[in-house]
Amino acid sequence: MAWFLFRSANFWPVFVGGKPTSSTRNCWNRSGSIAIGSLDADFDHYNADLHLFFLAQGAYQLHSLWFHILSMVLLLLYEEGNERMVSMKSSMKSYLRPLTEHLISLTIISLCYIFSGLRRLGAVGIFTLESSSISLQLLQVAINAPETCSWLRQPKTVKRIHRYVVVPSFLYCRFFVFPFIVWYSAAFESQDWLEQIEKVFIPGSAFALYVLFNVMIAFIFGLNLVFFRRLLFHPHLRDFFRRAKEDEENNLYT
Repeated sequence: MAWFLFRSANFWPVFVGGKPTSSTRNCWNRSGSIAIGSLDADFDHYNADLHLFFLAQGAYQLHSLWFHILSMVLLLLYEEGNERMVSMKSSMKSYLRPLTEHLISLTIISLCYIFSGLRRLGAVGIFTLESSSISLQLLQVAINAPETCSWLRQPKTVKRIHRYVVVPSFLYCRFFVFPFIVWYSAAFESQDWLEQIEKVFIPGSAFALYVLFNVMIAFIFGLNLVFFRRLLFHPHLRDFFRRAKEDEENNLYT
Protein backbone atom coordinates (compact mmCIF):
# COMPACT_ATOMS: atom_id res chain seq x y z
CA MET A 1 0.00 0.00 0.00
CA ALA A 2 2.79 2.45 0.90
CA TRP A 3 4.50 2.20 -2.49
CA PHE A 4 1.28 2.94 -4.39
CA LEU A 5 0.53 5.92 -2.15
CA PHE A 6 3.97 7.51 -1.96
CA ARG A 7 6.06 6.34 -4.94
CA SER A 8 5.75 9.81 -6.56
CA ALA A 9 6.42 11.77 -3.37
CA ASN A 10 9.62 13.81 -3.19
CA PHE A 11 10.54 12.16 0.15
CA TRP A 12 10.28 8.57 -1.18
CA PRO A 13 13.87 7.62 -2.18
CA VAL A 14 14.80 5.72 -5.31
CA PHE A 15 16.16 2.86 -3.17
CA VAL A 16 12.58 1.86 -2.31
CA GLY A 17 11.06 2.49 -5.72
CA GLY A 18 10.78 6.27 -5.69
CA LYS A 19 11.86 8.86 -8.25
CA PRO A 20 15.60 9.43 -8.86
CA THR A 21 15.20 13.05 -7.74
CA SER A 22 13.47 12.18 -4.46
CA SER A 23 15.35 12.38 -1.17
CA THR A 24 14.69 11.69 2.49
CA ARG A 25 15.86 15.26 3.16
CA ASN A 26 12.39 16.31 2.04
CA CYS A 27 10.91 14.52 5.07
CA TRP A 28 12.14 17.34 7.25
CA ASN A 29 10.32 20.37 5.88
CA ARG A 30 10.33 23.02 8.62
CA SER A 31 6.75 24.08 7.91
CA GLY A 32 5.56 20.72 9.28
CA SER A 33 5.72 20.27 12.99
CA ILE A 34 3.17 18.40 15.10
CA ALA A 35 -0.34 17.06 14.44
CA ILE A 36 -2.14 19.91 16.23
CA GLY A 37 -4.17 22.22 14.03
CA SER A 38 -2.15 24.76 12.07
CA LEU A 39 1.15 23.38 13.35
CA ASP A 40 0.73 20.32 11.11
CA ALA A 41 1.18 22.03 7.75
CA ASP A 42 0.43 19.68 4.83
CA PHE A 43 3.40 20.99 2.86
CA ASP A 44 3.40 18.18 0.26
CA HIS A 45 -0.30 17.18 0.35
CA TYR A 46 0.40 13.67 1.68
CA ASN A 47 -0.87 14.09 5.25
CA ALA A 48 -4.22 12.38 4.59
CA ASP A 49 -2.57 9.31 3.01
CA LEU A 50 0.07 9.20 5.75
CA HIS A 51 -2.60 9.32 8.48
CA LEU A 52 -4.41 6.43 6.81
CA PHE A 53 -1.19 4.45 6.44
CA PHE A 54 -0.19 4.81 10.07
CA LEU A 55 -3.67 4.02 11.35
CA ALA A 56 -3.56 0.78 9.35
CA GLN A 57 -0.07 0.00 10.66
CA GLY A 58 -1.12 0.72 14.24
CA ALA A 59 -4.16 -1.53 13.91
CA TYR A 60 -1.99 -4.34 12.56
CA GLN A 61 0.55 -4.02 15.38
CA LEU A 62 -2.19 -3.93 18.05
CA HIS A 63 -3.81 -7.02 16.54
CA SER A 64 -0.48 -8.88 16.49
CA LEU A 65 0.34 -7.80 20.05
CA TRP A 66 -2.97 -9.05 21.47
CA PHE A 67 -2.69 -12.23 19.43
CA HIS A 68 0.68 -13.03 21.04
CA ILE A 69 -0.66 -12.24 24.52
CA LEU A 70 -3.73 -14.44 23.94
CA SER A 71 -1.51 -17.28 22.68
CA MET A 72 0.58 -17.12 25.84
CA VAL A 73 -2.51 -17.10 28.09
CA LEU A 74 -4.13 -20.05 26.30
CA LEU A 75 -0.89 -22.01 26.46
CA LEU A 76 -0.75 -21.54 30.23
CA LEU A 77 -4.45 -22.34 30.78
CA TYR A 78 -4.26 -25.70 29.04
CA GLU A 79 -1.19 -26.97 30.88
CA GLU A 80 -1.16 -28.52 34.34
CA GLY A 81 1.28 -28.83 37.23
CA ASN A 82 4.98 -28.65 36.43
CA GLU A 83 4.21 -28.53 32.72
CA ARG A 84 2.64 -25.12 33.27
CA MET A 85 5.92 -23.70 34.59
CA VAL A 86 7.82 -25.21 31.67
CA SER A 87 5.26 -23.77 29.25
CA MET A 88 5.50 -20.38 30.95
CA LYS A 89 9.28 -20.29 30.52
CA SER A 90 9.19 -21.52 26.94
CA SER A 91 6.35 -19.19 25.95
CA MET A 92 8.06 -16.17 27.50
CA LYS A 93 11.27 -17.06 25.70
CA SER A 94 9.46 -17.56 22.38
CA TYR A 95 7.21 -14.51 22.61
CA LEU A 96 9.41 -11.96 24.39
CA ARG A 97 11.23 -10.90 21.24
CA PRO A 98 8.10 -10.41 19.06
CA LEU A 99 6.30 -8.73 21.97
CA THR A 100 9.18 -6.29 22.37
CA GLU A 101 9.24 -5.68 18.63
CA HIS A 102 5.50 -4.92 18.57
CA LEU A 103 5.79 -2.52 21.53
CA ILE A 104 8.71 -0.68 19.90
CA SER A 105 6.81 -0.56 16.61
CA LEU A 106 3.71 0.88 18.31
CA THR A 107 5.82 3.55 20.01
CA ILE A 108 7.47 4.52 16.71
CA ILE A 109 4.12 4.53 14.88
CA SER A 110 2.64 6.81 17.56
CA LEU A 111 5.57 9.24 17.32
CA CYS A 112 5.45 9.17 13.52
CA TYR A 113 1.73 9.87 13.53
CA ILE A 114 2.21 12.93 15.75
CA PHE A 115 5.31 14.51 14.16
CA SER A 116 5.30 15.37 10.46
CA GLY A 117 8.96 14.74 9.68
CA LEU A 118 8.96 11.41 11.47
CA ARG A 119 5.69 10.54 9.72
CA ARG A 120 7.29 10.62 6.29
CA LEU A 121 10.55 8.94 7.24
CA GLY A 122 8.63 6.40 9.31
CA ALA A 123 6.61 5.39 6.24
CA VAL A 124 9.86 4.75 4.36
CA GLY A 125 11.26 2.72 7.26
CA ILE A 126 8.14 0.61 7.76
CA PHE A 127 7.88 -0.10 4.04
CA THR A 128 11.54 -1.17 4.02
CA LEU A 129 11.10 -3.64 6.88
CA GLU A 130 7.80 -5.01 5.59
CA SER A 131 9.25 -5.54 2.11
CA SER A 132 11.79 -8.03 3.44
CA SER A 133 9.07 -9.61 5.59
CA ILE A 134 7.24 -10.68 2.41
CA SER A 135 10.11 -12.98 1.46
CA LEU A 136 10.29 -14.30 5.03
CA GLN A 137 6.60 -15.18 4.84
CA LEU A 138 7.22 -16.95 1.53
CA LEU A 139 9.93 -19.03 3.20
CA GLN A 140 7.55 -19.95 6.04
CA VAL A 141 4.91 -20.97 3.52
CA ALA A 142 7.41 -23.26 1.78
CA ILE A 143 8.60 -24.83 5.03
CA ASN A 144 5.08 -25.41 6.38
CA ALA A 145 3.46 -26.32 3.06
CA PRO A 146 1.05 -29.31 3.23
CA GLU A 147 2.03 -32.66 1.79
CA THR A 148 -0.18 -31.98 -1.24
CA CYS A 149 2.28 -29.20 -2.22
CA SER A 150 5.27 -31.51 -2.29
CA TRP A 151 7.06 -29.42 -4.93
CA LEU A 152 6.99 -26.36 -2.66
CA ARG A 153 8.16 -28.25 0.41
CA GLN A 154 11.07 -29.95 -1.34
CA PRO A 155 14.40 -29.22 0.38
CA LYS A 156 15.92 -27.84 -2.83
CA THR A 157 12.98 -25.42 -3.23
CA VAL A 158 13.31 -24.18 0.35
CA LYS A 159 17.07 -23.81 -0.13
CA ARG A 160 16.65 -21.76 -3.33
CA ILE A 161 14.03 -19.47 -1.78
CA HIS A 162 16.30 -18.95 1.23
CA ARG A 163 19.49 -18.39 -0.77
CA TYR A 164 18.23 -16.37 -3.75
CA VAL A 165 15.19 -14.51 -2.38
CA VAL A 166 15.14 -14.24 1.42
CA VAL A 167 18.80 -13.54 2.24
CA PRO A 168 19.37 -10.96 -0.55
CA SER A 169 16.15 -9.06 0.26
CA PHE A 170 16.94 -9.17 3.99
CA LEU A 171 20.45 -7.80 3.43
CA TYR A 172 19.29 -5.09 1.04
CA CYS A 173 16.30 -3.88 3.06
CA ARG A 174 17.52 -4.29 6.62
CA PHE A 175 21.28 -3.85 6.30
CA PHE A 176 21.47 -1.27 3.52
CA VAL A 177 18.28 0.80 3.16
CA PHE A 178 17.31 0.79 6.84
CA PRO A 179 20.66 1.89 8.36
CA PHE A 180 22.18 3.92 5.50
CA ILE A 181 19.04 5.67 4.21
CA VAL A 182 16.48 5.72 7.03
CA TRP A 183 18.75 5.85 10.08
CA TYR A 184 21.18 8.23 8.39
CA SER A 185 18.33 10.63 7.65
CA ALA A 186 17.04 10.47 11.23
CA ALA A 187 20.53 11.06 12.62
CA PHE A 188 21.93 13.72 10.26
CA GLU A 189 19.24 15.23 8.01
CA SER A 190 16.78 16.15 10.77
CA GLN A 191 18.77 18.92 12.48
CA ASP A 192 16.90 21.94 11.03
CA TRP A 193 13.54 20.30 11.72
CA LEU A 194 14.59 19.57 15.30
CA GLU A 195 15.48 23.24 15.78
CA GLN A 196 11.93 24.06 14.75
CA ILE A 197 10.56 21.54 17.27
CA GLU A 198 12.73 23.12 19.95
CA LYS A 199 11.07 26.48 19.31
CA VAL A 200 7.57 25.00 19.56
CA PHE A 201 8.14 23.06 22.81
CA ILE A 202 10.21 23.43 25.92
CA PRO A 203 14.04 23.57 25.76
CA GLY A 204 15.57 20.12 25.49
CA SER A 205 12.48 18.52 23.91
CA ALA A 206 14.11 18.21 20.48
CA PHE A 207 17.15 16.47 21.95
CA ALA A 208 14.91 14.06 23.90
CA LEU A 209 12.93 13.24 20.75
CA TYR A 210 16.16 12.80 18.77
CA VAL A 211 17.62 10.40 21.32
CA LEU A 212 14.40 8.42 21.77
CA PHE A 213 13.80 7.91 18.04
CA ASN A 214 17.41 6.98 17.26
CA VAL A 215 17.67 4.60 20.22
CA MET A 216 14.56 2.78 19.01
CA ILE A 217 15.99 2.58 15.49
CA ALA A 218 19.20 1.17 16.95
CA PHE A 219 17.19 -1.41 18.87
CA ILE A 220 15.36 -2.48 15.72
CA PHE A 221 18.69 -2.78 13.92
CA GLY A 222 19.94 -4.97 16.78
CA LEU A 223 16.86 -7.17 16.41
CA ASN A 224 17.63 -7.44 12.70
CA LEU A 225 21.07 -8.82 13.57
CA VAL A 226 19.44 -11.42 15.81
CA PHE A 227 16.91 -12.32 13.11
CA PHE A 228 19.64 -12.64 10.49
CA ARG A 229 21.61 -15.01 12.69
CA ARG A 230 18.51 -17.15 13.12
CA LEU A 231 17.91 -16.97 9.40
CA LEU A 232 21.35 -18.44 8.75
CA PHE A 233 21.60 -20.98 11.55
CA HIS A 234 18.04 -22.00 12.46
CA PRO A 235 18.01 -25.79 13.13
CA HIS A 236 14.90 -26.32 11.02
CA LEU A 237 16.49 -24.61 8.03
CA ARG A 238 19.78 -26.44 8.50
CA ASP A 239 17.84 -29.71 8.40
CA PHE A 240 16.32 -28.69 5.05
CA PHE A 241 19.76 -27.76 3.73
CA ARG A 242 21.20 -31.11 4.85
CA ARG A 243 18.40 -32.97 3.08
CA ALA A 244 18.89 -30.85 -0.05
CA LYS A 245 22.59 -31.72 -0.06
CA GLU A 246 21.80 -35.41 0.36
CA ASP A 247 19.35 -35.23 -2.55
CA GLU A 248 21.98 -33.57 -4.73
CA GLU A 249 24.55 -36.24 -3.84
CA ASN A 250 22.05 -39.03 -4.55
CA ASN A 251 21.29 -37.51 -7.94
CA LEU A 252 24.99 -37.61 -8.78
CA TYR A 253 25.16 -41.34 -8.21
CA THR A 254 21.94 -42.25 -10.02
